[in-house]
Amino acid sequence: MTRPNQPRGQLRPAPRAGSATPGSERTLYTRRTRLIGEMVEVTEAFVIQESPAPEPANEPTPEPVVLDTLPSYLDTEIPAAAQEVVEAPEEQKQEKDKRRNLRRLGLILIASVIILATGYVGIDTLLTNNRVKADTSKQPTQQAATGELVKAEEGTDEAKPAENALTNYNVAPSLPRALYINSIGVASRIIPMSVNTDGSIQAPRNIFDAGWYNASVKPGEPGAVFIDGHASGATRAGLFAYLDKLKVGDQLQIEKGDGSKLNYKVVHAEVTKLDEVDMKKVLAPYEGVSRGLNLMTCTGEWVDDKQTYDHRVIVWAEQV
Repeated sequence: MTRPNQPRGQLRPAPRAGSATPGSERTLYTRRTRLIGEMVEVTEAFVIQESPAPEPANEPTPEPVVLDTLPSYLDTEIPAAAQEVVEAPEEQKQEKDKRRNLRRLGLILIASVIILATGYVGIDTLLTNNRVKADTSKQPTQQAATGELVKAEEGTDEAKPAENALTNYNVAPSLPRALYINSIGVASRIIPMSVNTDGSIQAPRNIFDAGWYNASVKPGEPGAVFIDGHASGATRAGLFAYLDKLKVGDQLQIEKGDGSKLNYKVVHAEVTKLDEVDMKKVLAPYEGVSRGLNLMTCTGEWVDDKQTYDHRVIVWAEQV
């Protein structure tokens, strides 16, 4: 039996407590879906997330925290701080690169200076050696500066030098090159000499050469230029055969390696016994002379056991 005015057909179940009105479930579902989409967009746009640490097994993944609005400090301080963190390493890297480049440039400059200095020293040494070799090759043959072999050969060469020997002879600009004494016919090369092992001053091998003792001064310097030579060889007269004929006032001349000539005049001459020769006096300027030229040669009788003559002729001259 039905109630009056009740529509016929299927009855609609009564709504449960707390349920929505007809059609409200679909509306609620749609709103929830829209809200979740908006939350995801906000999260992707504003939330900075780090990679999550591995989750323990069988534990639910926590839902991300969604902010309805972005705090003001996130919009200003964090981006600025993050920018400083990014820029600081870049500036430090640039500064390190700059210092590294400066160090490299400094090392390159130092290496260049060392290379240039080393090259200069090497080139200068090479040029100096070549000059020494050239000067040596132009000088007459003379063995080692010291040694009994040289002393044994002193005066053994009696060959007259070639006519162009003096003209072609060259030495360093400041050294004595040639000796001229017109009064006794002397015009000769001057060969640098040293000392023998017995302490005696060396004399040239050739009897027509003059020998300059290289421990005496150079021409033109304060002190005395000392030159020796042979009066004779075994069979013929030598360069200073007539040195004992010089007298006070006679003229002498020394030509230097640079071609300049210095004039001298004799101020004293004497003949002295070999045992009485005072070498300190022989190597010094004569009394009152500041720049001198001293000459010495052998004379007298031959002494076999000493292999020399028993007297010496010594001449002192003054630069004029």
